[in-house]
Amino acid sequence: MNKEMDDPTASPLPADGQLQVYTRRWYVLTMFGMVNFTQNLVWNTWGPITQSAKAVFGWSDSQIGQFANMGNIAYLVTVFPVCYLIGKLGLRFSILGCTLLIFIGTGLRCITYEKEAATWLSYVCSVLNGIGGTVPFAGPSLVASTWFPLSERATATAVSSVFMYMGVGLSFIIGSEWVPPPLEVNSTGDVGFTADIESISRLSSSNSDSAMYTSNHSVKVINMDSMRTDIMNLLYSECGLAGLIFLLCLLYLPAKPPTPPSTSASVQRTNYKESLGSVARNKSLILLGLANAIPNGVFGSWQAVLDVLLDPVGMNQSEVGWLGFYMTAAGGVSGLLIGRFSDIFLRHTKFFLILMNGGAVLGYVWFSLMSSGIIPISKVEIYISAIIGGMLINGSFPLVYEMGSELAFPVSEAVVGGLLTCFMEIFAILFLLVLLIPDIGTSWMNWSLSGSLLLGFVLLFLFPARYKRTDINNVVVHVNAEDKYDDSVNRNTITGHLASYDE
Repeated sequence: MNKEMDDPTASPLPADGQLQVYTRRWYVLTMFGMVNFTQNLVWNTWGPITQSAKAVFGWSDSQIGQFANMGNIAYLVTVFPVCYLIGKLGLRFSILGCTLLIFIGTGLRCITYEKEAATWLSYVCSVLNGIGGTVPFAGPSLVASTWFPLSERATATAVSSVFMYMGVGLSFIIGSEWVPPPLEVNSTGDVGFTADIESISRLSSSNSDSAMYTSNHSVKVINMDSMRTDIMNLLYSECGLAGLIFLLCLLYLPAKPPTPPSTSASVQRTNYKESLGSVARNKSLILLGLANAIPNGVFGSWQAVLDVLLDPVGMNQSEVGWLGFYMTAAGGVSGLLIGRFSDIFLRHTKFFLILMNGGAVLGYVWFSLMSSGIIPISKVEIYISAIIGGMLINGSFPLVYEMGSELAFPVSEAVVGGLLTCFMEIFAILFLLVLLIPDIGTSWMNWSLSGSLLLGFVLLFLFPARYKRTDINNVVVHVNAEDKYDDSVNRNTITGHLASYDE
């Protein structure tokens, strides 16, 4: 085996060889999930209220996309240094640091609604929130491995992902229902939701409702002050939630259990430097990472600009908000169900991944055909195709964490999660950077998502599924069933079993 170091995220195996599971594991998982929830809620603040934000602050579609992108870039730059700190400091201090950054970032956005200052403060918040997402995004499998037994591990990872999905999903509902879209009145006195946001946003520097006209003075926005007030109240509430989560984590959040819940949890992980070399040489892990990152990275950014995508087909801000919520909620439910099935039917993770990604391809090809006008558009069918696709692609994400940890064991789950999510952020960043191309339009986004899903689906067939971590638990249990517990026997068994994978 590789050189080993004491891992503060793992617990030593007790002298009598007994494993123990603690009830407090559910509290730890809940708090970790709430950090994940808050980070994703903040990350998707602006997407669901695109129309209102453009009117109030004068931002463009591409600028709103870059708020999410700055968080992605900050995550990409800092994820591996943070994974190193997790190994040095343990989960408690790593989570506290991330939660504090999220709290500071959301607080900065509350300082002012003056256009120029608000723009820069929103960029700073995006960066801090992106760094704050490193542990929540990369760590679900680590928390599951540290606190949960083998029979609950995939389920625990799925629960962490559900909090992540609900953060994104509820951001659509909270934003679109809290902040109304721009309300216009034209020269004939008719009132309705404005469709000409671009012309309105060019004049949004005015602080007066009465001065808010388009260039031909035929339309004016009559709810500018209420939109501005509601946006600031939304930012205050997100800051309050981030502060509350930070306080709760500060008061009580143990780093690890006194006794490990499984044999693999007690195994010392490969040191950080060798872990990086190990994952870089692991072709199976790289293939899995690409198969997951290409579609999921594009999907995450695609979802962040869903309001922009569906505005041309006549869906307003509230309708898009509910669609985004249904997509992510369905993904959370399917992730829990599939995670539980994966715990029951061990060693079938790859099959579940192929099945779910294949269904997602069909869902979003259908969506793309409608949004491009190739087949007739139906709002009902838009909802059905988007929800089915979101349910399957979001639901598969927890299994990717678990499959990656199996392939890379005994590399720390934090490093594996960092690698998998790092790949995702690269493709998410590339997708959002394309928005900076002048007059690029939106139709390419849907076909890019469909193409990325198809490519990821093909790549899933190429990597060989190996279940190192699961096999370690099964082998040691078998040895202890035949012999009285002996720690040296277990460690020799583990060492020999891991060596057999490298032959």
